[in-house]
Amino acid sequence: IDKFIAGYVEGAKAANPDVNVLVAYSNNFADPAVGLQMTKAMFEQGADIVFHVAGGTGMGVIQAAKEAGRYAIGVDTDQDGLAPGSVLTSMIKRTDVAVEALVKDYAADTFPGGQTVTFGLAEDGVGLSEMKHTKDRIPQAILDKVEAAKQGILSGDIKVWNVVEQGYPDFLQ
Repeated sequence: IDKFIAGYVEGAKAANPDVNVLVAYSNNFADPAVGLQMTKAMFEQGADIVFHVAGGTGMGVIQAAKEAGRYAIGVDTDQDGLAPGSVLTSMIKRTDVAVEALVKDYAADTFPGGQTVTFGLAEDGVGLSEMKHTKDRIPQAILDKVEAAKQGILSGDIKVWNVVEQGYPDFLQ
């Protein structure tokens, strides 16, 4: 969870160094009421967008965004259609890509047993949703900056903090 949060905070601060990112933990992945309550509190504190990394609890985050006329960012799958126009985008885990690659490796007798295999941005293991309900609201200059950030990460020019490997950055202390 903190790996998601660190990347989000780092990206938000790269876009706007003066941004104030609120962080809260639901300690629950299956209670939409908690997500709704926490998101309403964040909106009351001035949040414009809430990125949930909370499984089923995130359904309450999306509901709160819809009710407040604000944005949520979905996670794991394309959640944009759950509240069209209220889910800005979704951070998608492409488990289909990982499963397909590993099945092909197994079939070719090259399965990397006992090894950790990473499917990140370069492997198309993660990405953003198509934003089919919100893309027309985002200025092209911003979409271009998102693409430039993606290319910077892929090229290695932008290093994203990894709490698993690097511990916690000062901005999350």
